[in-house]
Amino acid sequence: MNSWLPCLVNELNRGKEPVLAQSLNNGEIGAAVLDEKGKVLAGDIGGTGVFRGAKKLIESMIPGQPLVAVSADKRRFLLDKQVGEKDLNFWKEALTGREEAWGAWLLTMTFTADDSLRVVRHLLAAHGPWTTPELPPDAGEWSLMPLNAALGRLFVFGDDEVAFETAALGGRIGLKVTLVTPKGRDVRARSLQNVGSFKIESVDKWKLLDSGSFERLGLKTGVFVLVTTKDNSTFLADMEKLELGWFGLAGEAAPPGTKSGIFPQAQSPAQKALGIITEMLGNA
Repeated sequence: MNSWLPCLVNELNRGKEPVLAQSLNNGEIGAAVLDEKGKVLAGDIGGTGVFRGAKKLIESMIPGQPLVAVSADKRRFLLDKQVGEKDLNFWKEALTGREEAWGAWLLTMTFTADDSLRVVRHLLAAHGPWTTPELPPDAGEWSLMPLNAALGRLFVFGDDEVAFETAALGGRIGLKVTLVTPKGRDVRARSLQNVGSFKIESVDKWKLLDSGSFERLGLKTGVFVLVTTKDNSTFLADMEKLELGWFGLAGEAAPPGTKSGIFPQAQSPAQKALGIITEMLGNA
């Protein structure tokens, strides 16, 4: 998702002058990074040959002078050449927001005056529930592009199959997942990264986790936390003091006789993970 953003940062880091193409079509949100000849380097705008006719435009583009291109199928795109340290810092900040915030968005507004086009971009980041902003009617054309799925950020503390399956499922549906698991078990966890995009943090021993560890891991107000390891007595009390968006115990960490998730009869770890994720998002 959003492969264009790290590509854009990488190109600027290399001293290149890439062009950001952003959809201006109602109901269509997407962007692509083009090189100086109009070749698509990365992006999530579909359709082959969308920018084939923009080659001559791009070759003659001047930074700071954006323009609108119309494809053969009448789709409209904002083309804007990016160059220099100022643009690099802006997109680095966007990349940081995508990785660290609960949710991050790129707000782009275009204004036309004196036959010239002006583009204003803002980065919006949230660490809790989000609602779409209400812009004034004279704001011109605008789009609000998600830089991440913004379903929430999930931390899983566990070393069993329920922990691994929950991390994989959460990553696959768009949660920003960090799986904390002991060294030795992280090999098994990494084998599941082909079915879900999640980050793995290895710990030497569960008893070494404390409030300082939580801060380093990025536990903040509003994040989701699932604990499945039974070896939680040394850190659970500190964790429960945090203002979490959702907190759950499953697997061997769950109290005796309790069933985790909305499917109490689930047998497989994958089914249990589905029930946990569904309950989490339904009650957050």
